[in-house]
Amino acid sequence: MGQGGSGRTLRETVLESSPILALLNESFISTWSLVKELEDLQTNQENPSHQKLASLHLEKYSFPVEMMICLPNGTVVHHINANYFLDITSMKPEDIENHVFSFSSTFEDPSTATYMQFLKEGLRRGLPLLQP
Repeated sequence: MGQGGSGRTLRETVLESSPILALLNESFISTWSLVKELEDLQTNQENPSHQKLASLHLEKYSFPVEMMICLPNGTVVHHINANYFLDITSMKPEDIENHVFSFSSTFEDPSTATYMQFLKEGLRRGLPLLQP
């Protein structure tokens, strides 16, 4: 599925969910970047910190869309490709028994349940690294 399809699917399901929006607003700074912009930053000799951040994110990127959870220093603590995400959420729950992601009965929509689990896993991995 192309970038537009992936983004549209997320906006029409996951990003309309009140619990998802509440968690995003409470615990994350949500943003997006075009690959071209990151590539330009990566080659910009004038700003080494931007070069480093762009490199960290491009290192984890896979076409067409990569969802990442990062620390303030740019370290990617969790990521998932949008196509993989859509593949997981289109499976029947009984086909996923030993999978990394599992569905929660809290949400009717599998993509919302999976995205919530993605966010919570990112917090689980990232929060200990933020402790002083």
